[in-house]
Amino acid sequence: MYYSGLVVTCKAGHFDSVGRLLRDLPVEVHQSDAASGRYVVVLEEASVDAETEQFRRIRTLEGVADVSLIVHRSEPGDAPD
Repeated sequence: MYYSGLVVTCKAGHFDSVGRLLRDLPVEVHQSDAASGRYVVVLEEASVDAETEQFRRIRTLEGVADVSLIVHRSEPGDAPD
């Protein structure tokens, strides 16, 4: 499995709507801070390609200003052969 920790920064006035959109995706929202307009999100995917596609999907959500990759790791024992 492949894991990425992201910080999703929202455009002004879009914090709640971005939160709803994130919760509709197969990601985990670990923290949210309305004052800064940011969410901390974790992706868990079976391949790097799937992980990259999910990252792109989040970047294109309505109201998202920026997505920053904070940490990336893989669990080799869990990765497909």
